[in-house]
Amino acid sequence: MAIPVLKVGIRKRKEKNQLKSLRKEGLVPAILYSCGEKTISIKLSKLELEKILNRYGVGSTIQLDFGKEIKSAIIKEIQRHITKDYVLHMDLQELDENKEIRVRIPLYILNKSVVESSVSVIQQQKIEIEIQTYPRYLPQSIEFDATNMKFGEPILVKDLNVFENENIEVLDDGESIVALLASTSKVEDPVEEPSLY
Repeated sequence: MAIPVLKVGIRKRKEKNQLKSLRKEGLVPAILYSCGEKTISIKLSKLELEKILNRYGVGSTIQLDFGKEIKSAIIKEIQRHITKDYVLHMDLQELDENKEIRVRIPLYILNKSVVESSVSVIQQQKIEIEIQTYPRYLPQSIEFDATNMKFGEPILVKDLNVFENENIEVLDDGESIVALLASTSKVEDPVEEPSLY
């Protein structure tokens, strides 16, 4: 999967009025954190950002185009409007190729429709997995194919492909349940008949 590129500009002031003005111009304020270096206040195109966020989320790697240089970063946090859901602010962490990073990567279950039916549904217990690795080994997401899931046999963290990757350290407990196939039927409580006396 290709790493998306996002054009960014530098923000110089942090007043609330300026942030409102930025948003009216179709821009989103953001912060780029760098290990051991000064934090940079930046602005992003709302339209371009939303396109990227339709496919990528927290934990995903993106490239920031400053015009004269391109920096690699991961999306650390996205703050959205409570009711309208548009992005208010975003935090990014610059990646240093020579330093390991600890990050939560989104987990997606593929082919749910193959095993889900009117009597069975997949209950996903984890939506992300915490890992530690060098930036060059960072996956955009972690995926699991549900095709062979069976009742009574939960999928554990240690069953994921990423758990076997020698370049990635999985920080979640290997015995933690990722997902399980459960019945959709509910056991109803017996209805108590009203007494005639």
